[in-house]
Amino acid sequence: MIYQCYSCTKTSFEIICPWCSGGVPTATNSWGTKMPPPVTSEQMIPLNPSFYPEFQYQSKGIIKDLFGKKKEQSQLNSLLQNVLDKYATFKDPYFTNFIYTTKFSHDKRSESDLSEDKSTYSDFVLFREVLVRKGFNELEELPMLLDKLLLTTSFNAVYNGFAKEIKRHIKPTLTESLKSWIEEAGTTFRSDLSLFLYFVWSNKIAFSALEFNENAKNSPGTPLISIDNIRKYISVCETIYFDILVERLAIRLEHFNPDKYVNMYSVDSMNGFEFEDFLVKIFQTLGYDVKETKRTQDQGADLFVTRFDKNIVIQAKNYSGSVGNSAVQQAISAKAFYSCDEAMVITNSYFTNSAKELAESANVRLIDRNELQKYLEDYNQKMIEDFI
Repeated sequence: MIYQCYSCTKTSFEIICPWCSGGVPTATNSWGTKMPPPVTSEQMIPLNPSFYPEFQYQSKGIIKDLFGKKKEQSQLNSLLQNVLDKYATFKDPYFTNFIYTTKFSHDKRSESDLSEDKSTYSDFVLFREVLVRKGFNELEELPMLLDKLLLTTSFNAVYNGFAKEIKRHIKPTLTESLKSWIEEAGTTFRSDLSLFLYFVWSNKIAFSALEFNENAKNSPGTPLISIDNIRKYISVCETIYFDILVERLAIRLEHFNPDKYVNMYSVDSMNGFEFEDFLVKIFQTLGYDVKETKRTQDQGADLFVTRFDKNIVIQAKNYSGSVGNSAVQQAISAKAFYSCDEAMVITNSYFTNSAKELAESANVRLIDRNELQKYLEDYNQKMIEDFI
């Protein structure tokens, strides 16, 4: 079985998280250093809820098992099995849609559930009542299990999303598959490698380089792959990732056209129309929809850019001296004339104090040489990324 750590959210095949201390420091030693609480299996969220300790038979010794509480244990086991059966029935759509439509978290649930304000009902409380009314009566006897079932459902949602994306990265060999995945996902293998390996195992994908412990399927505490081997596979992934970075840099150095790189001196050499055309490229690169205006009689508007349903009119000024009130007044007029949401003035120079005061009072955004430099850096970086 695969687990997600409640504390660090990383995944593993171990019943105790090998990646973290398991919690927030709560104690202090004699030197005044905060110490984390001991890690326990209670902090691990299994993909299959039957692997929670609560659903596993806990032996109390041969004598007690035979003579003490055998009947009570049998009744409890029956009740727990009913919980699992009901969960399988109600998981879709109730549990799954609750995860997607609310901001469920363990801490938030606890705070809301324990609130003294009886007039406020948390999503968790309402959800529990929905399930009970639908026939999940076992939750009235074992209410603490609902929290764990929701955590497992949340983990399932994470895994299902991962599985949909990872399918297209499966290649003839393990190395090819890992490389395809890492090329797109980067360093996520450091936290998600166990998810990848679980997908391979659960879909019966045969890689000669991989060996799984099939006993883990029905044996809590038996890892599908030992943590030592997981670390070896992570090391393999690190090598693949390093090689990818080296290859990318080599390609960039060998083939990148430096003429595509734009610095502020290049901007300074542009005329007014060239400056407007360049701003079109910048905003398109940053994900805006851009519309140019007529070169003359534009009512103070040089560009219109739109993003997230917000329309912005832009006045562009490629000056060698400071930009004064006139440019801001043109932007104000254009905003009103074209009924835009915002107005902006962009220059390769700087603004006078008077222009800044007018812009602030009229809520016009000013982009001076320093701010434009940031836009240039984003533009150049995007050019490099697109090239790679």
